Amino acid sequence: MTDTLRSKSAFRVRSKTKEERTKKESLISKISTEKFKPNQLSIAIEILKTYNCRAAEVLSASWSDFDVNSFLILSGAKNSSNVIIRDRFILQMISELPRLDKDFIFPSLNYYHLYHHCKKFYSHLFVKFRGKKNFKVTHGFRYSAVEGVANETKIRDILNHRSIKSGKYYKLK
Repeated sequence: MTDTLRSKSAFRVRSKTKEERTKKESLISKISTEKFKPNQLSIAIEILKTYNCRAAEVLSASWSDFDVNSFLILSGAKNSSNVIIRDRFILQMISELPRLDKDFIFPSLNYYHLYHHCKKFYSHLFVKFRGKKNFKVTHGFRYSAVEGVANETKIRDILNHRSIKSGKYYKLK
């Protein structure tokens, strides 16, 4: 029986024409050499993961607060301090985005897009945080960032919070 399976699989490999094998190899090489084209959603998710900021702060990012060689300043929401993005990779990706709006960097995105993308692709990371009272899917990156931190002051610093009460909400028990 195993001889029959071996001969059938060997036959399948030999039965493909050289043109078919070459076509598949050229597609693989094209995929591996083609440049990644950034989109608004992938950049917004990268900022959420890297900088632990709120979805609203990312969605309100404006071109006037962007300098491709230096920074992107996200205005802090809910009395938080501003978040300054200095990651060259993120800044470069933003500079490659088409300017669809004169003011906002991510005009095509809204909270619904971020929420459903995070829920679909990242919810496995947030299983242990689901019992938290104020948990939202996009807050999952924030909980993950401070998971091992016990000091409430350091938690507030990592999350750019000013409120003294806010550190305890992100503390795991």
